[in-house]
Amino acid sequence: MSETATEPGVRLPVAVLAVVATVVVALLVVALVVRLDADRLPSGPPRDPPAAPAAATRFEVSGRQVSLDEFSATLAGPPFTCDTAVQPTPTGIAQLAQCTTLVHQDYDGKGSDWGAATGVALIDSSTLSPDLRTATSDVFDLFTSALYTREDRATFAKQSDGPAQVAAPSGSAWSRQADVRVKREGLPTPYDRLVVIVVRLEGGQHVAFFSDFPHDGSKQALQAVVDSVGTLEAQR
Repeated sequence: MSETATEPGVRLPVAVLAVVATVVVALLVVALVVRLDADRLPSGPPRDPPAAPAAATRFEVSGRQVSLDEFSATLAGPPFTCDTAVQPTPTGIAQLAQCTTLVHQDYDGKGSDWGAATGVALIDSSTLSPDLRTATSDVFDLFTSALYTREDRATFAKQSDGPAQVAAPSGSAWSRQADVRVKREGLPTPYDRLVVIVVRLEGGQHVAFFSDFPHDGSKQALQAVVDSVGTLEAQR
């Protein structure tokens, strides 16, 4: 993963990879306030019960802990550094908590860096298929468009998908992965492993874990990603 990418359709930001942070994002809640003495109209039948509060639409972030409704996860620890207020987010992603670490600095002698990225995203669910496998494929495409540029000339190998082995109700989590080979002059990385896990929440929202990890990344960084995956949970 290269260093540029806050623009839609371009690789996610990796400027923070300088040596490979925590911003607390407020959880928005819309509540309906009803007077206690207004449960009934002055005359006529009882009033309908007040509408339920609107569902939360943003993550709550505390340290590296991310939560939304029944979903929770812990972002990758060192050597990753995390940005929980990425702006602007790529098209199709409503909110992004992203962690990055440097793998190859100035690999081409022109100041270009290559690194690993992982994190959790709240997906814009308005255009996703009700079929979770199809929805996961669409989210995978969102991340490939955001993480790789046309100049990377990315090709995909060993693509696979299936139910995700996370702590969530059966049928509510799906994963997709592939080896992504890029052709960048001077880049020693043979390929990145891109993994996307999508969890459909009870309220209909979709949360995605992602990891874009170079094959020659450090064992410490890889373990940090593995540990983060192990924290994914959506218990109802």
